[in-house]
Amino acid sequence: MRALVLGFLVCFGLVAPVLADPPSTDAHQQIEQSKPSGFWGRGERGPGSYRWKLLGIGVVIAGIAGIGMLRLVRRANAERDASAR
Repeated sequence: MRALVLGFLVCFGLVAPVLADPPSTDAHQQIEQSKPSGFWGRGERGPGSYRWKLLGIGVVIAGIAGIGMLRLVRRANAERDASAR
């Protein structure tokens, strides 16, 4: 039964893009702008000021996630060692 369902899903996945309507070309055209975006261009505080803010936020989030993972691993190791005794 599992193989039948898996085969059906694979076949449906191969056929679905063929049956879908093609996207309209008008909706996907890019709008050309003569000025740079605010992300890469000059802000009030100089060029690329948004990049550094986003980089700082990313570093803080990665640090919090890393510290949380270390605590979870240490707790799991301590529980495993305590149950082995």
